[in-house]
Amino acid sequence: MPEPSRPKKGSTGMWPRKRASRMYPSVKSCVETDECKPLVFAGYKAGMTQVTMKDLRKTSPTKNQIISVPVTVLDMPPLLVVGARSYKETVDGLDVSEDVGADEEDIPKKIRERIHITEKSGFEEEADEIRLIVSMQPQRTGLGKKEPEVFEVPLGGSFEEQKEYVNEKLGEELKVEDVFEEGEFLDAVAITKGKGYEGPVKRYGAKIDRRKDEAPRRIGSLGARGQGRVLHTTPQPGQHGFHRRTDECKHFLGSFDSEEVNPEDGFSNYGTVKESSILIKGSVPGPKKRLVMFRKSIKNQKKLPVEIKNISTSNQQGV
Repeated sequence: MPEPSRPKKGSTGMWPRKRASRMYPSVKSCVETDECKPLVFAGYKAGMTQVTMKDLRKTSPTKNQIISVPVTVLDMPPLLVVGARSYKETVDGLDVSEDVGADEEDIPKKIRERIHITEKSGFEEEADEIRLIVSMQPQRTGLGKKEPEVFEVPLGGSFEEQKEYVNEKLGEELKVEDVFEEGEFLDAVAITKGKGYEGPVKRYGAKIDRRKDEAPRRIGSLGARGQGRVLHTTPQPGQHGFHRRTDECKHFLGSFDSEEVNPEDGFSNYGTVKESSILIKGSVPGPKKRLVMFRKSIKNQKKLPVEIKNISTSNQQGV
C-alpha cells in the first residue's frame, strides 16, 4: 500500500522570515483622506476577554441575536506630539525637507534626548507632505515601562491644512477618539511573538522521516539538479517569529474607560489599564506588552454598528 502524502505545510506567502529590525513596527501605507487628521494610532496589548453583543451583520446566521465574541484589550494612552517633519516628493521617493519641534518645556527630558529637531514657529519651505513626530507615554499605562517609543504619524488633507493642524497640535496630546470612529475596520500592524532559531519541521511543518534515517528532521532535497540556486520556498532552518506582520480588517468595537475593562486582579502578565482602552474583535499579532499600530483598513472601509451588552471582567483572561 503506498504511503499517503499531503501538500507541504507552512505558508510561503509570509516572506521574508527574518527578524524585525526593532521591537515596534512602522506603517508603510495608509488610506488617503481629504480630512486633515492623523491616520495611525498605537497602543499596548494588555490581554483578551469576551463581550456579549448584538449581531448586526446583515448576512449572519445569528442576525439580531445576542452572541459572545472574543476581543483583545489594548491600553491606549494619549500620544504626545513632540514635532513634525515635512517631505518633498523626488524620483527616489520622499526626501526630508524641514523639521519643526515643540517647546522644550512641553517635551519630557527622556524624549528630548532621543530626537534632534529644531524649535521653530512653522515650516518655511513648500513641501508635499507633513508627518507628526509623536511619542508614547508608557508611564500612563500598567506596563511599568520607562523608555517611550517615538515614531511618525502621517496626516490626511492638503499641505496647507496639515501646516495649520501642526501649529495647533505641537506639544499637545492626541487621543484615539481623534483618529478612529466606533464600528470602523482597522488593520493591526505589529511584531509577532519571537520563537528563535527553529528547524524546518517547526518553521515550515516539514514531515519527519523514519526513525532509522540519519537525520529524520532534515528535508530530503534542497531542489532540482542543475538549478544553480536554492529557492526561497525550500524549507530550511532559520528565524521563526518576531516578524513584522499586518492583520487586516479588524472590527473596532470602541474605546472604554479603565473601570469597564479591568479584571479584579488586573490582566495577567500586564497589570491594569490606567486610562482609556479599546476593544478589537478577535486577536491581534504579538504578545502582551507589545506595541501594536492601527490604521484604517485598506480593503474594508465600511462601518458596522456596535451594540455591546456586557464586557467580561473575570480573571480568566486569554493570552
